[in-house]
Amino acid sequence: MLVFGKAPSWVDEGVGEYSKRIPNLSLERIAGNPVRTRMRRMLTTCGNRAVRVYLDQSGKSFTSESLARRCSSWEQQGRDVCLLIGDDVGFSKEDLANADLVWSLSTLTLPHQLTRILVCEQIYRAQTINLGHGYHRS
Repeated sequence: MLVFGKAPSWVDEGVGEYSKRIPNLSLERIAGNPVRTRMRRMLTTCGNRAVRVYLDQSGKSFTSESLARRCSSWEQQGRDVCLLIGDDVGFSKEDLANADLVWSLSTLTLPHQLTRILVCEQIYRAQTINLGHGYHRS
C-alpha cells in the first residue's frame, strides 16, 4: 500500500501506468490538517501488522537488486507493506523513529509527487527482478 497526499494529473497518470503492472498495489490518498491528524489517518490505514516504510532522504539506500530481495522477504513473511510518502511538511523525527524502515531514494530533495512515480517504478522493477522478467538490466 502506498499512502500519499493530493497530486496533479500528470502524477496520477504516471502512477497509474505502474499500478496496472502491479496488481496487488493499493493506493490511498490521505488528506487532512493538521499534520498530526493526517499522520494518524495514514497509520490507521496501514494497519497494525503492516511493515511501515517511510520515504525520507535520511533513510537507507538500496540497489534495485537489494530492494527486490527485501520485497521478496516481506512477501515470504506474508506481511503487507505500507510505503508512506510525506507531503511538503515531511515526517517528524518521532514519525521516522516509529518506522520499520526509512528508505531513501536519493540524498537529493525530491518533490513528494515525483517520489510517488519513482517508488511505483522501483516496486515494479523489484517485482520483475523477483519474477525473472527482462525489464531490469544489471
